[in-house]
Amino acid sequence: MLNNKPSPVLDAPIPGQGMTAPLGGRPWQQPPRYNTPEKALSFYVKRISGDREVEKLLDLIELGVPVDTLVDSLQLGGVMEGLHSVDTGILIAPALMETINQIGLKAGLEPVMPKEEDDPKKASDTEIALQLKKLADKEGSSISMLDDVEQSLEEPAVEEQEIPTGLMARRT
Repeated sequence: MLNNKPSPVLDAPIPGQGMTAPLGGRPWQQPPRYNTPEKALSFYVKRISGDREVEKLLDLIELGVPVDTLVDSLQLGGVMEGLHSVDTGILIAPALMETINQIGLKAGLEPVMPKEEDDPKKASDTEIALQLKKLADKEGSSISMLDDVEQSLEEPAVEEQEIPTGLMARRT
C-alpha cells in the first residue's frame, strides 16, 4: 500500500538565513568613502554646520547630553554607513568634540565635556580613607563608614575550599 501523505516541502530558508548578508553586502564591508581624517572631518563639519543641524545640536546640548556621546554617535553612524573606518572616527573625535563644544559656547550654552581621568583635584579612595580616619581620631568617635572603607581596602579573606567527595570527585 502506498502512503497518500504529501511529501514535506524542503525548500524553505534555513534558520538564521534572514539575519545574514553576503560578504561585502554591508556598507562597512566596503572601502570607506572618506579614507583620510581630513576628508572625514570636513564632511562632518559641513554636516553639522547647517541651520537645522545646529538647532538639533543645541537642543541636545541644552538637555545635558555630553559632547563625547554626541561625537560617538555621529562617528559610529558614519562607520556603519561606510563613510569612514573606525580608526578614522577615533582620530577625528577630539576635533569634532571641540567643534560641537564651540557651537554650544557661541550659543551661550555650557556643553557637558568629558571629565579628565587624571584630575589632580579628585581625591583617591586611600586619601578619603585617611581623612576619615583622621576625622574619627580627632572626634574621638568611630564613624561607621570608616569601618566599611577600611574593610574594603583590606585584602579579602581567603575562604577554605571544600574538598569534593563522592563518585565524580577528582582523585589526587
